[in-house]
Amino acid sequence: MFRYIEFCGEKLAMFSFFTGMGIAAAAFLIFFQLKRMQVSAELENQVMPAIPLTFLFGVIGGVVADIILRGGIKALINNPFGYGLTFYGWLIGGIFFLFGYSRICALKYDHLLNLFLPSFAIAQALGRIGCFLGGCCYGVPAKIFGVSYPAGSLPYIHHGSTPLVPVQLYESAYLVVIFIILFYLIRFKYRSAWYLILVPTGRFILEFFRNDDRGLLVSNILSPSQIISIILFAIGTFWLIKTKFKEKNHVRCRQ
Repeated sequence: MFRYIEFCGEKLAMFSFFTGMGIAAAAFLIFFQLKRMQVSAELENQVMPAIPLTFLFGVIGGVVADIILRGGIKALINNPFGYGLTFYGWLIGGIFFLFGYSRICALKYDHLLNLFLPSFAIAQALGRIGCFLGGCCYGVPAKIFGVSYPAGSLPYIHHGSTPLVPVQLYESAYLVVIFIILFYLIRFKYRSAWYLILVPTGRFILEFFRNDDRGLLVSNILSPSQIISIILFAIGTFWLIKTKFKEKNHVRCRQ
């Protein structure tokens, strides 16, 4: 496990490195789609500022969500530097920003979601590799195909040299598959809905194989991510049905 790399004489955490790579890859994909769709220069100029701002608000949402799930303001005061970034907080923060941005710039909200959300899959896939190398988001003890973490890492502190399920890599592989499906098999207008269906489905299942501290939300029966996954899955399903219904009505009107 490589927790750090040397960069210009300084140590850079692998989680930060791969998260940065993921954000850069997602930004490139959004820009690439705009060019491939041959949108007008005016529309491109409207959308481009949203790329860095979406990721910025996503990071803010991810940190705020982690603080909320780990004890709120009181815990923040007691341990102001003991927090990380949760992906679902990052996702929700980005979605809310895009909603506000669409209203301010008079852009179609569903179009922005279809443009942005699929690229988040590859960003998260790279981020999960950073989680694996950094030793966070680790899995339960494994019967087969387990990974042992070195002394000093968070998994070692809790489990010693016991082999653990490399759940981070499983989720990364799943997200790559989702990315391929969304970009090559799903029509553009349905991509955000299917993203909100497929990502939470895999996350809900894989959460059963995680053994790190994920905070508490409502109940200890399901993890916070599983509860949020159910909500996002319901939203995605509703969004897909609504989009298909609108398309059918549009076809009927043309007939």
